Amino acid sequence: MSTQLTAPGRLGGTFGAIAVPARMRATMLRRSLREHPGPTVAGLVGLLAAAWLIRYALRGDQHTLGLLAGAWVLGWIVLPLLLGGGRGRVRPAHLRLEPIGGVPAAIGLLAASAIGVGPAVSLVALAALPVHAARYGTLAVLVTAGGAVLLWLLGLIGSAIALEVVGHAGGPAGALLTGVFTGTAMGVAGSLWAVFPWVSVVLVAAPQEVVRAMAYVPSAWPVAAVTGPTGQAVGRMAGLVVIVALCAAAYIMLVRRVIAAGSPFRPRRTASASPAAAEREWLGWVPAATRAVVGRELRAWTRHPLRLQYLAFAVVYGALLAGLPLLSDVDLLLPWAGPLAVLGAAAMSAGLVGLDGTALWLPLTTPGGERAEVRGRALAWLVLVTPIGVLLAVAGVLLAPDVDPLAALCTLPALLGAGASVPVWVSLLRVRPVADPRHPTAADNPTDIVSVLVAIAAGLLAAAPVLALVVWGPPEAAPLLPLVGLLGGASAWWGGLWLADERLARRGTAVLAAAGQRSRPPETVLPLTWDVQWYRENTSTAWALGLLTVGWIPVIPQGLMPLAFGIDSGWIVAGHLDGGARTTVGLAMVGLGVAMLLTGLVLWDRRPQPGGAAQPAPPG
Repeated sequence: MSTQLTAPGRLGGTFGAIAVPARMRATMLRRSLREHPGPTVAGLVGLLAAAWLIRYALRGDQHTLGLLAGAWVLGWIVLPLLLGGGRGRVRPAHLRLEPIGGVPAAIGLLAASAIGVGPAVSLVALAALPVHAARYGTLAVLVTAGGAVLLWLLGLIGSAIALEVVGHAGGPAGALLTGVFTGTAMGVAGSLWAVFPWVSVVLVAAPQEVVRAMAYVPSAWPVAAVTGPTGQAVGRMAGLVVIVALCAAAYIMLVRRVIAAGSPFRPRRTASASPAAAEREWLGWVPAATRAVVGRELRAWTRHPLRLQYLAFAVVYGALLAGLPLLSDVDLLLPWAGPLAVLGAAAMSAGLVGLDGTALWLPLTTPGGERAEVRGRALAWLVLVTPIGVLLAVAGVLLAPDVDPLAALCTLPALLGAGASVPVWVSLLRVRPVADPRHPTAADNPTDIVSVLVAIAAGLLAAAPVLALVVWGPPEAAPLLPLVGLLGGASAWWGGLWLADERLARRGTAVLAAAGQRSRPPETVLPLTWDVQWYRENTSTAWALGLLTVGWIPVIPQGLMPLAFGIDSGWIVAGHLDGGARTTVGLAMVGLGVAMLLTGLVLWDRRPQPGGAAQPAPPG
């Protein structure tokens, strides 16, 4: 008797193999719903959003509906990467030992991916497209329903590809995406005054620029197919089919690669030329030890997940803070995209020593290593961030030709000088170790609000002379602004390097011990009620809290509001004065507030620690 399977037998075996991932996924989902209420709560929230989208589709604008549908599909692809959606998912690597080909495996994995709360809610949400098309007849409903299914397949396949690629690309890809997402969220939150009016206009009727752009967005094609000419309708639906087919083919190739090799990517070649070799050509004037640190830091910036996340956050956040006001026809901030991104990158770099753990012993045991370490870190940051800041500033100037960019361009070198060196000193001064430097996670946060504020304040202090000349200087002083900006940046650069050199040379062992800790020291417990005994025993902590709380009042309402915005009120002292007296009192208030804040920071840093004595003050 022949042992070969007949055609029906082989077909049944293929269908059985395809059904295995779906059964695995159904079992995992069933257990997950019993053990964790999170998916159920997320599903209810998603159903509420889908119901609102369907309600909007009844009477809303078709272009806005296409935009919302595209945002839904994009969120379906991106959000699982940020929220851990890969857990409980059947992956191609799970089928490596199974006798199944690439195409059946891909079909089975997609069938498994379709089983879940997210795909079901997304299918309900995309039903808004045929609901909107019901006004055009039965044929329009059928066409848009087919388009909605294609968009659903696009989201399903795109999510599977993203989870597999980003998950196996390691931390950097996921961290980069996280930084972009969080930077976008914070940028939108910081520009709500410009975003909300635009959103209200779009929900009523899409502007003409949105209408023109939606012609190239696949999520708008199903509805456009039933409202436009027949020839364009066929072309748009065929284009949507082609996009889905290409994504499916890419996923099949990805699954085949994983089943055959265990990874969707080729292993990284270790024999490739080191970036340090190229750096020697254009950093020949830098000492060899410093060049080595520069090469190490640049490699760390491009490979370390948290560094990539911080850099992406700073760039996106600064660009959106300057660009989103365009939604309300405000282009005044566009030239400031570069300075804002540089300032954000400096703030996010104020705790990087905590990520290195005990690796800091290398410069401490090398002759002249402390000096090379400080300068290498600062120079690497400057090499990395300067092109980003310049490109964003130039792009803002080109997009807003009617705005005078002189102030923004002249503050850029001042911010670069301060941002390169001062965060090195701050990260050595306030070391916050992470749990495991060898396996960084998104939960690690080596910075705190004090370090961020100090880094930002240093940049603003370096740029203050330029801003003062712009606001209060005579028009004849405009040619001096570039020189003032360069001098401010150079002063901040050398000042930050001197402070960092002193800290690492005199307190290097203390910094190394702090960076090597696996758990942070206990935080100071603040009483929630009035406790006289606590305030008597922690006088410096109480003064620090008071100064850090009250110090903002002279800076913002008593100083910046009357000086920069001309805001007067009964309790603003400078508002009752005119001319030079008004300016003098406003500047004095800003100086008083800055002094209070700095004193509060010093007292807070020297506060008594739980279970130990007060921290000794750093020498010098």
